[in-house]
Amino acid sequence: MKVVPTGIPRTLLMQLWSRADLDELPERQMCKLQRPTLSPRGSSTLGYLKGLEVLELGGCSNITNTGLLLIAWGLQRLKSLNLRSCRHLSDVGIGHLAGMTRSAAEGCLGLEQLTLQDCQKLTDLSLKHISRGLTGLRLLNLSFCGGISDAGLLHLSHMGSLRSLNLRSCDNISDTGIMHLAMGSLRLSGLDVSFCDKVGDQSLAYIAQGLDGLKSLSLCSCHISDDGINRMVRQMHGLRTLNIGQCVRITDKGLELIAEHLSQLTGIDLYGCTRITKRGLERITQLPCLKVLNLGLWQMTDSEKVR
Repeated sequence: MKVVPTGIPRTLLMQLWSRADLDELPERQMCKLQRPTLSPRGSSTLGYLKGLEVLELGGCSNITNTGLLLIAWGLQRLKSLNLRSCRHLSDVGIGHLAGMTRSAAEGCLGLEQLTLQDCQKLTDLSLKHISRGLTGLRLLNLSFCGGISDAGLLHLSHMGSLRSLNLRSCDNISDTGIMHLAMGSLRLSGLDVSFCDKVGDQSLAYIAQGLDGLKSLSLCSCHISDDGINRMVRQMHGLRTLNIGQCVRITDKGLELIAEHLSQLTGIDLYGCTRITKRGLERITQLPCLKVLNLGLWQMTDSEKVR
């Protein structure tokens, strides 16, 4: 076992090998497992680290619903849990975390950050468990969870504590799901629906109506156009970051609307927006607060070069 100080007071980052004996470990606040496997003994012993607040299990492919049950029993102080690519997990395991199963006792009800990226077995039932049990959640990452749909977002739409929601590459999310989010009582500051190819201009209208407090919005490769930009920007004056890379229907007109209405913008991603020209970029570069500009794959047209 190698123990590395992180610079955080009273916090240690523990890089634990799959055969590590956790029984002798003192109380910790942060634990990161870097091997893709975790022995049954290690999984069960995690439940005895009572003071743990941050647990990183990303890529630990052997974690099961039983492991989450043990975590729910033993880690009552847990604030942040990363379960990225733990592909054996299902709705039952999330139910344990949220205290929604009889065997889970109270669950990890103090969770504020939960990463479920690439957990392929999860469905809308997991979102129902989360909305009912993990009401203090502030950050939820569901990217690449192909089993969730618009109906699941209806469960999340009244989570008043939630500030950041990542739905990147969730293939079954459409304008209807964004409508559910916008019509609820969410106070999101960050939303990522990049590569959700069923999200289009209507979603931008919903966002402007019900999610106008967003500071960061990612729409890369979504099926949006200048018309959607026009519907959105007039209500989103507080937006700081806008990612619309690979939105190939966006033209100079869309950039002009952004430059006119989003004066607080500090960063914009225009990677692969092949229909924009020098004229549109000149407007964007006049934004007074702009610090980050991604123009990857953009090329000046021959006529512009002549000028």
